[in-house]
Parts: sequence; structure tokens; C-alpha cells
Amino acid sequence: MNESRRNIFGFSFFFIIIIIIILILRVSADGEESDGAATKEENPSLIKIICGIFGKKFPPSSWELVQGAMQKIQMKLYPPNLDFRSNSDKSKREDEDKGEKVKEAATRTLEVSKEAIEESAKIAGDVVGEVVQKTAEKVTKHTSRDEM
Repeated sequence: MNESRRNIFGFSFFFIIIIIIILILRVSADGEESDGAATKEENPSLIKIICGIFGKKFPPSSWELVQGAMQKIQMKLYPPNLDFRSNSDKSKREDEDKGEKVKEAATRTLEVSKEAIEESAKIAGDVVGEVVQKTAEKVTKHTSRDEM
């Protein structure tokens, strides 16, 4: 019983393959016959319909399969924005948010620059004070030697 099913399956598979080959040969023969002459309009064959659905390249190349997989991954990671509100509402809120962010950034920048200027002034004052003190010591030593 099992062997008869195997035989039936093999015969039906072989029959389907032969039908597909005949259809492919018929489509390629139809393409060679048309050389610009007026042809009568015919119903499209099954192969032409399948090629129309899947495009000229069937089965797709490996690069096309990789591109399709990458597009699917991208859609999973970065889904499209489905916010259908009008752009004017969004732009008003975004403009207000941008203005606030600019103000905050400007105040932070001014505070940081003010602190940096104060620190550099302190350091410069300390350096100038040390230089003045060393110069004063040199002058007093030099005048004390001249007096002797």
C-alpha cells in the first residue's frame, strides 16, 4: 500500500514537471514569434501571470533576498510614524520646544563661561602676584648690594 502511494506521488510529480516545462517552452516560443507584427490579443498564460506577479526575476537572487530581510528588520526596529495629526500643530509645539531648549542652552553656556573667566582671572592674579613678589625681592636684594 505504501509503495503504491509512492508510485502515485512520483507519477503526479513527474506529470506536473512536464506540464511546467511545456508551459515555459510555449512562453519562450511566443516571445520569439513576435517580431513587431500586429498580433492578435490572447488570454495570458499561467506562466505570464506568475511572471507578472513575481516580476521578471523569479526566483529572486540571493542579494534581493538579503535586501528584503534587511528591510523587514529595519521595519521591526524603526516602525513608521503613524501620527496623523496636522503638521501645523506639530510645528508649533516643536518651535516652542526648540525656543526653550535654545534659551536653556544659552544660559548654561553663559554660566559655564562666567565660571571659566573667574577661575582664569584668579589664576592670572596669583601668577602676577608671584611675579611681582619675586621682582620686589630681586630689587631689594639688588639695592641692598648696591648700598654695601
